[in-house]
Formats: sequence, structure tokens, C-alpha cells
Amino acid sequence: MLAAAARVIAEHGWHEFTLERVAQAAGISRVTLYRKGATRELLVEALVVGAAQAWQAGLWPALTGPGNAAERLRAALRASCEVVEQHLSLLAGLSNAPDPVFHLDGGDTRNVYVAPFERLLHDGIADGSLRATLDPATTALLLFNIVPRTYIHLRDAHQWLPDRTAEALLDLLMPGVLPEHP
Repeated sequence: MLAAAARVIAEHGWHEFTLERVAQAAGISRVTLYRKGATRELLVEALVVGAAQAWQAGLWPALTGPGNAAERLRAALRASCEVVEQHLSLLAGLSNAPDPVFHLDGGDTRNVYVAPFERLLHDGIADGSLRATLDPATTALLLFNIVPRTYIHLRDAHQWLPDRTAEALLDLLMPGVLPEHP
């Protein structure tokens, strides 16, 4: 059912995402879907949880890998582009969904996405590889909003290639967080 739901969102977008279409894509009747307790909200929630898990797994090597924090931040931003690429059709389909879709159970699911950047920013300020004047919480939120959304737009709407998109974003953003050298 989840794979069918993801296909429906990817093909039809958020506003045309219906249980009827999910049932058809899954090859089951709508009644069977209802009997299984599936709702539009539960299917989207499961897809968002899956995306969060993929995000965490994708960024984990950058958080725990070698190098200074600036190098690991660049790796994390690159990894975020790779995770978005893996889920590009689904995320492009969800791009016009209301923002609360990403806030499950009244909690701030976005913390799952922002926390790795914030951790790396704190580390970078401490080890001197990132600008000391950065506000880690604000900068992390900015990075989360800039990188995946811009990546999705450039890949989906402009058909940029994955490597070009990721490198262009990193080349633009990294100088803004690095320390200034005289």
C-alpha cells in the first residue's frame, strides 16, 4: 500500500492523492483498503516517517565521519541531496502539500531533518572550521529549507542533473558558513 501511495503522489501530486487511486495502484479494491484501516493521513504519515528514517541514515556517515565540522557539513549537505534524489518523485509530488504534513502527532518532525545540521554547526564553531558568528539553530533551519527544496525544484522543474544541482548548491552555500580569512 505504501509503495502504491508513493506512486500516486508522485504521479498525481498531493491534491489528486485519493484512496481510490491508491487502491487501484495497489491492485486491490477500495473496500479492502478501508478494511485495512488505511486513510489518506495514515498513508502520508507512514511515507513521511520513512523519509525521515532515510534522511537520518543518509546523514549519519557525515555526522560520525572523519574530518573537521566544515568538511562533515559539506558531506551532510551532499548526503541530503542524495536522499532527496532517492525520493525525488514522491517529494516533488508532496511539494504543494500543506506544511503540517511534516509535523506528525503535533510534534515537530522537522527537528529530525534540522538537528544534524545544527550539531555540525555547533561542532564547527567549536573547532574553528565554521564562522563563529553563526546562530546554529537559525542556520540549520535555513540549510534544511534551502537545500532540499531548491534541489527538488531544480531537478523537477528545470531538469538539472543530480551532480550539477548538488555542487551548485554546495558551492553557493558553503562560503556563507566558512570563517572569513583576511
